[in-house]
Amino acid sequence: MDPVPRRRLAHTHVSYVSFAFETQTPSAKDPNCGGSDPSRPPKPPRLENGGIANLLRLFRIVQVSPASTNADLSDKSRFEYFARTVPSDNYQARAMIDIALHFNWTYVSLVYSADEYGELGADAFKKEARRVNICIAIEERISNKKKTLTESIDNLIKKLQPDKQVGARVVVLFVGTEYVPELMLQTAERMKLTAGTQEQKKIIWLASEGWDRNNDAYTQGSRKLAAEGAIVLMLESQRVPSFEEYFLSLHPGSDKFERNKWLRELWKHKFNCEFGLPPESTVNRCEAQRQSKENFNPDDKIQFVIEAVFAIAHALQAMKQEVCPNDTVETSWITRHSKIPDVCTPMTHIDGDVFYNKFLLNVKFKDLVGKRVHFSPQGDGPAHYTILNYQPNRARTVDSTDRGDYVEIGRWSEDEVEIDEKLMFWNMEGGDGQVPVSQCSLPCPRGYRKQLIKDEICCWACGKCEDFEFLVNETTCVDCGYGRWPTEDRTDCYDLALQDLKYMRWNSWYSIVPAGFAVIGILATLVVIVIYIQYNETPVVKASGRELSYILLVSMIMYNETPVVKASGRELSYILLVSMIMCYSMTFVLVSKPSPLVCAIKRTGIGFAFSCLYAAMFVKTNRIARIFSQATRSAQRPGCISPISQVLITVLLAGVQLVGSLLWLYIVPPGTRHDYPTRDQVVLTCNVPDHHFLYSVAYDAALVVMCTVYAVKTRKVPENFNETKFIGFSMYTTMYTTCVVWLSWIFFFFGTGSDFQIQTTSLCISISMSANVALVCIFSPKLWIILFEKHKNVRKQDGECMLAKSSYRSTLCNQDEMSATQYTALLADERRRSSRKSSQPSPSITSNAHDILL
Repeated sequence: MDPVPRRRLAHTHVSYVSFAFETQTPSAKDPNCGGSDPSRPPKPPRLENGGIANLLRLFRIVQVSPASTNADLSDKSRFEYFARTVPSDNYQARAMIDIALHFNWTYVSLVYSADEYGELGADAFKKEARRVNICIAIEERISNKKKTLTESIDNLIKKLQPDKQVGARVVVLFVGTEYVPELMLQTAERMKLTAGTQEQKKIIWLASEGWDRNNDAYTQGSRKLAAEGAIVLMLESQRVPSFEEYFLSLHPGSDKFERNKWLRELWKHKFNCEFGLPPESTVNRCEAQRQSKENFNPDDKIQFVIEAVFAIAHALQAMKQEVCPNDTVETSWITRHSKIPDVCTPMTHIDGDVFYNKFLLNVKFKDLVGKRVHFSPQGDGPAHYTILNYQPNRARTVDSTDRGDYVEIGRWSEDEVEIDEKLMFWNMEGGDGQVPVSQCSLPCPRGYRKQLIKDEICCWACGKCEDFEFLVNETTCVDCGYGRWPTEDRTDCYDLALQDLKYMRWNSWYSIVPAGFAVIGILATLVVIVIYIQYNETPVVKASGRELSYILLVSMIMYNETPVVKASGRELSYILLVSMIMCYSMTFVLVSKPSPLVCAIKRTGIGFAFSCLYAAMFVKTNRIARIFSQATRSAQRPGCISPISQVLITVLLAGVQLVGSLLWLYIVPPGTRHDYPTRDQVVLTCNVPDHHFLYSVAYDAALVVMCTVYAVKTRKVPENFNETKFIGFSMYTTMYTTCVVWLSWIFFFFGTGSDFQIQTTSLCISISMSANVALVCIFSPKLWIILFEKHKNVRKQDGECMLAKSSYRSTLCNQDEMSATQYTALLADERRRSSRKSSQPSPSITSNAHDILL
């Protein structure tokens, strides 16, 4: 703007516009312009500005303040014509909240002064804190009374909890300048801070822009230890080079100095001098004082003062262009020295309401440092803050943006907060590199939920969720449900069947061990095959009860047409062989991956294999018992003792089991399902529980009992018919061993209900052991004679039959074609002749009974 319009605007300014300058009174002890006296901190004039605004509103005079931040001044119902080039304290509260959130400080204390500035600032902070769930540990309203200040410091230290990892370490300050020095002093004394001590936890002050970084009283003596680490907000301002150049050029006697009469007052206070003293006076002369560039440190608010002047000027200029568009002012050399021109008529009576709402609030311009200036609808200036950190022990070079021990660590605006954490005090030399904790409770570990204490959102105890639960939020655990398991971060669940479906694996020891037992049984059977083939024509093999002697399929096929095999009831041998093979094969079925086919074989095969084995033994023992019982009563041959009859009976008995199993498969079709023995396991298993097979083997258990009963009945058969003794021994052992084995399996099954592998392994071993008992008990005595007592495995001199003692024996042994009727007649005649001698069957009777077996 040219000089002439400036002069014209000056008249308008005096008449209609007021500037509220809340700058502090310069002190003679401070060589810097705008400094304050440490010995007598002035009261912030911003607190009186509301009264000025109330007064000016009566006359509808517009006021533009470069320093007032009181939030109430934004209330247009009370201060209709107030504007400012600085932001409201509400923005300051938001900035402090954003800083706390940046460092995750959710539990803080609040200290505010007992005045309008402190109370309004505290209210704004509490409102913003509630919005983002930051808790205030304690509120302290302080005054300059030492007693109340000491009590407040004690309360702050108590909430700090120095003996714990958590606590309200951060203290938010909304206090006037005069409160800070005493607050720092009391803090240092109550916390016993002395030079050289390293306190584990100190208070970190988060201070509003009421903290004056140019005030040395804050950091004198022990106050420095209390203030160390303070985070301070400062209205973002920059030095104005043109203003500094102008100010440094001022000196008494120059035209620029003498035309501004207030500069004389400034010089008196700044340099503690006097004007117009006689030459002989010893008092400091103001005419000799100059402001040096080295110690010049202008006030932070100079930029806002200039912006306030420019805002009025731009508003008046905009108003003049609208109401006086044709008014021009000559700027030639002639008019420069003429009288002040008249102002156009519309500008002589400015309506403050129109000027404020239509022109001032719509002003937009760039100031002398390039910053964009505008006003909000409430008349507030743009919100920009500089964030400082007090680091008195940091070795560094002071630059143009840092003053003294204050380090600029970031900036805040309405859009974002920028903080360079590398510059924070805890990352400097001597710091621990860890962000200080200011929380009521530490975050719960993964898998724990928050249990709030007295509805306090920042204080909680951590309660462990169950292993199968996930967190839907910080306070609630929810069951994932069967077959699902929490993810690693416990925020969701996944399907266990898709990632960790369990079933018997062939490479597991739980499968290898039972398979080994089955292989041992098969190998033992092969050994018996080889030995019996090698000693096929020996008396022991021939007289060992051919139904069992040729139990092995290989030898039966090899000697299928020989008289011995034909007379041995080879059909039962085939059945016994198949049943034993089925018993051993069940192990490989049980350890296979469940499928409908595997499950069908499992449900049918176990019971059917045992029924074939025990049905054949039952038929054999029953046949022996009936023959000897019939021989003692009459010479008539017992019924159903032929090989075909024996096979039919065996098939009938085993068929009962098979038909029952097939009906079971029809009623409950085989399939697979997912079982959940524990919450963290999903096991692929058959759709019928494993223990249900006990119902099917109950029939087999009945066959075992009947075999044992008939073995007991034939226990007195003479020695030369020892095959029944072997069967009896097998049945005794089988009964005992079966009970032990299956009781042990039941113990393993129900005692390890959560481990399907142990259950399956024990079942496999139990089945193999049951088959091995019959094999070992029947064949081991024969193998002993064949291999180690060969002198017993030879023919006697009196005939082909072993241990022959009677003429009937010799005759029968040589007459394989004699009919059964003749044998029973001879047995009856022998019974009548020996009835008076003994109640026991005579050797000839038993011999004839043996021949009937053959």
